[in-house]
Amino acid sequence: RPDRSLHHLERYIDVTGGRTALYSRFEEDPVLAQRLIGILAHSGFLADILVRNPEYLFWLLEETDFLEKPLDKRTLRKLLRDDLHACTGSRESLDALRRVQRRELLRIGATEVLSTKDVAQIGRELADLADVVLEIALELVTVDLVARYGRPRNERGQPANFCVICLGKHGGQELNYSSDIDLMFVYDEDGETRPGRGGEGIENRDFFRRLGEELIKGLTAATHEGFLYRVDMRLRPEGSAGPLVHSLRSCWNYYEARGEIWERQMLIKGRCAAGSVRVWKRFAQMLTPFIYPVHLFDRPQDEIRRVKERIEAQIREQPAGDNNIKLQAGGIRDIEFILQCLQLLNGRVNPRARAHNSLEAIRRLGAARVLSRGEAEALRRAYLFFRRIENLLQIADGRSVYAVPKDPGERAAFGRMLNLEEGEALGTVLEGHRSGVRQIYDELFYGEGEVEEEWEWLLEAEPGGDRPVEALETLGFGDGGVAHRNLQRLAGMGVMMSMSREQFAGLLPELLISLGAAPDPDAGLANFTRLVEAYGAPGMFFELLHTHPGFRRLLISICGSSRFLAELIRRDPGLLEGLVAPSGDSSDMLAGGRKGDVELLRRYRNQELLRIGTDDLLGLATDEETFLRLAELAEELLQAVYRQARVALVRRHGKPRDRRGRDARFVCLAAGKFGGRELDFGSDLDLFFVYDGEGVTGRSKIDNSVFFIELAQEMARLLQEEGLYKVDARLRPEGTNAPMAIALSGYRRYLRTRAATWERLALSRARVVAGDEELGKDVNRAIERFVFSGEVDETLVAEMATMRRRMEPRPERGKPLQIDIKRGSGGIVDVEFITQLLVLKHGWKKRDLRLTNTREALNRMKELGLVDAQVGRRLLETYERLREVEKGMRIASEQAENELPEGRELGVLARAVGETDPEGFKRNIGELMQENRELFNIFFAVEANLE
Repeated sequence: RPDRSLHHLERYIDVTGGRTALYSRFEEDPVLAQRLIGILAHSGFLADILVRNPEYLFWLLEETDFLEKPLDKRTLRKLLRDDLHACTGSRESLDALRRVQRRELLRIGATEVLSTKDVAQIGRELADLADVVLEIALELVTVDLVARYGRPRNERGQPANFCVICLGKHGGQELNYSSDIDLMFVYDEDGETRPGRGGEGIENRDFFRRLGEELIKGLTAATHEGFLYRVDMRLRPEGSAGPLVHSLRSCWNYYEARGEIWERQMLIKGRCAAGSVRVWKRFAQMLTPFIYPVHLFDRPQDEIRRVKERIEAQIREQPAGDNNIKLQAGGIRDIEFILQCLQLLNGRVNPRARAHNSLEAIRRLGAARVLSRGEAEALRRAYLFFRRIENLLQIADGRSVYAVPKDPGERAAFGRMLNLEEGEALGTVLEGHRSGVRQIYDELFYGEGEVEEEWEWLLEAEPGGDRPVEALETLGFGDGGVAHRNLQRLAGMGVMMSMSREQFAGLLPELLISLGAAPDPDAGLANFTRLVEAYGAPGMFFELLHTHPGFRRLLISICGSSRFLAELIRRDPGLLEGLVAPSGDSSDMLAGGRKGDVELLRRYRNQELLRIGTDDLLGLATDEETFLRLAELAEELLQAVYRQARVALVRRHGKPRDRRGRDARFVCLAAGKFGGRELDFGSDLDLFFVYDGEGVTGRSKIDNSVFFIELAQEMARLLQEEGLYKVDARLRPEGTNAPMAIALSGYRRYLRTRAATWERLALSRARVVAGDEELGKDVNRAIERFVFSGEVDETLVAEMATMRRRMEPRPERGKPLQIDIKRGSGGIVDVEFITQLLVLKHGWKKRDLRLTNTREALNRMKELGLVDAQVGRRLLETYERLREVEKGMRIASEQAENELPEGRELGVLARAVGETDPEGFKRNIGELMQENRELFNIFFAVEANLE
């Protein structure tokens, strides 16, 4: 407002005493004047800082970077410490800290009112500032206490440590200008301090209590320099009635015995603000099972709803309660409660759905499909709008204000600050956001149970009747009759049939609606039915699904999207436990060398495939991450199989040694997509084996070559016969007729004299995946000398093109050629050949271009200008789309399928990859492959003519 800015300008001029000089400066630099007026017009809080410290104006406005770039925490920490460098004693240092904090608040606030940074960035910078202030204040008071009492140590004489945990908006890195900071103080172990000569020792809990008291005093005390923060300690165990500081053990005892739903909510936002990160990590690891328990015995919706109802009742009694953007229905607190409730329900199943920041929580819950795209966007936009209002309200006077002005003139001015055209529009926009948020809130906290009666009639209807068939087919099921029979079968399961039926009826609405929207509703319901049968206790299973909404949504998603994953669970329902509570350490399971290990490996494989597949279905991993995780899993299992097979052979034959008595060496190498770390579901493992060290084994005295051939055969057998992976070992020298393993000397000779051109391509993606590290380096050097033996010539290019065309499928007599997205003309292999050609062409000169991963290699070539940027980008786009479609086919069945299906199955695949028109999807893939083939022809024609 003009009158406000003039008032604050007069105040500033009065304290500077240099009106003429200031006006001259404004004439020289109009931008300076505009920025100052902008700050003064928006904020009495910032004006007060400038009046108190007039010199800050030129520091602020001459620092051009502050408007665009955030200060990272390290830089901020250095700035604050530099200003305290000359201080002596904690009292003087704390006053200096108050001055510097005030200056930094001015910097951050100026970026707010000049609209150069978004709300999320402002919240992070305010939280970072609070963190650094806490760090420095903690250091200052610690020095004084240690000087008096000595350092606290545990009973073993090791240092005991202290952590300041921040919660609420501070913990979520979404702090306001006038927020209290919610803190909790925790230390790791009891013991005593070790004072110096003449000092007095005290117990650790007393030391840390005094440390907490002194820290709070330093933060809250008001001196002539003001105060740092208001501190709220009521969120600690037992609240105001409990000790100020808790040990890790006492925290665990409290939460295990008496922790409530609201405390789970509160701890979601917890993080380390100052002190020992190690203590924080132990605290977080210890309490994760409390925040996200495997089983929730009380529905969090009920308790959270009751808390919110009390808040709304209280706010209605306040004069400006209906304008409170924080606490009123549809406001900030509704958004926070929605997110916290959904994280409590889903974070147990999907750790990636956990986040302490609200905007990040919205993003993650949206990616996990817990929130629909529309819901996530509505919450995000409302949250940003409300937080912008909140910040502008608080920066105006430096008070914790949450009520939008009622006066028409003030409301109009406030609307302009928000870049709305007129004040009246503010009410319309606010109401739109509130109603959108409240609708989501009501569906979560009040919606369950309202629609159950709508579908329960299906369980009573006559099988095969027109009404149930039509209703189910309207929902998206292809065969309503079969779907109806499955539903009645589910409702009739169990000894306590009436109880099971009632529980199942409660699940029916979400089951039908979610499966109806799945890629394959009919298969989804059939999968779900088989899972319930396999579980063996339908009543318990339905109760589990009813009380665990996150787990319920996850299971329905799996059933509706992947027969393969659903079948893994059906064969071993215990795998579900690994989704809800993932085991952290796989070392025992993968150790190898004991009876029954293969069964453990198979179970570990299935558990990890289920976890990787679920993350993929829920959007918690990119395709690139999924392929990498599948390759890493295969590598883990291959190494375990290698250890197991080697241990068994050594027991039988003794250790293989060379002629000098040293251990003979052996390596397994991967090629193809396994070598490139881009493995898909159902992929074979392309493997070959090399050994070194002529000699015999210790016990049986068999030749080492026999030992290592037997080792390679046993590894392949364990992988294939035990259902881990199919193995393709045709890449070994001389192909399928040759021994499974070859000596390094023979392999080098083969590469020099007899290796075919195609092997340069195949080996360009080779890497060691198991065995002796030093031998692996020797083999890699031999392979690189062969693959990158010189420039790419016309003969090599022509042979590559011929080889590629031979790989293309041929139509069977009387049948049309199916679209093969991998080997067909323009398929995935076209892009791989183009990439391998570029790697061969440029890699012989530059070692850093010898990349085995297709995507990484294309990106690198594009970055270095070795391929046209637009062409490189298009190749990446087509490659990633075809890999996505391939993954969509394979995750459904784990079969190595590459041909686009027809009819109903084409529709299932189209929906699985986000398409609604199956024929349009098929046309799009055909056009994309045609474009790939045109690029392939261009690359290979150009390269052939260049040389």
